[in-house]
Amino acid sequence: MIPDVRILLMLVFPVAAIAAPSLNPEAILRKVDAIRNPSESYEMRVRIGESRFMAMIQGANRTVVRTLEPARDRGRDLLMIGEEMWAYIPNLKRAVRVSLSQKLTGQAANGDISRMRWAEDYEATIESEDEGNWVLALGARRKGLTYERIRVWVARKDHSPVRAEYLTAAGKILKRARFEGYRMMAGRVRPTRLEIESAVNASEHSTLEVESMSPRSFPVSLFNPQGFGE
Repeated sequence: MIPDVRILLMLVFPVAAIAAPSLNPEAILRKVDAIRNPSESYEMRVRIGESRFMAMIQGANRTVVRTLEPARDRGRDLLMIGEEMWAYIPNLKRAVRVSLSQKLTGQAANGDISRMRWAEDYEATIESEDEGNWVLALGARRKGLTYERIRVWVARKDHSPVRAEYLTAAGKILKRARFEGYRMMAGRVRPTRLEIESAVNASEHSTLEVESMSPRSFPVSLFNPQGFGE
């Protein structure tokens, strides 16, 4: 009897025969980014409570955030270049340094609307899987980012973000978030609502609503810290 070649291969290479295809967490994270960002350069309008903002985002490292409402806060704009950020204070008539992790309003941090791409900022590993999701553990590639660690649940069916936990370097959960309101926007179904709550006090909660997204190019001068806000 001639032995079955497939059986011989399994005997010689048992691990290779049963191993599942390896998953690339970095590739998964890039697909998540593609859902959250419509293009390399775009404009996004956001509402958080009574506040409305317009974010002009150029790649992973340049953003200007303009305050639209309430009227009393107009002119309090943000400029992000790399991990550095400035806030223009109209009554002082100058810009001051702030951090990506500082509170923008409610539970939303400056970086929650100014820095939207995770793949360039975080190293990803697959921590576990549950009920149709990958659970990715993200670790900051450098200092100065909005969060030092993130745990994000990603739907295996379409790579859409489901929920996230934002953590300290030691693993303490600071905030939890849910990605909701999926609908067509800028040519693709995307989450348009981010429900953020404090992990310390669940009553401290904010809703970040994306009103619109549209690809747009910006002049380089927009992201110049010299004369910002003037």
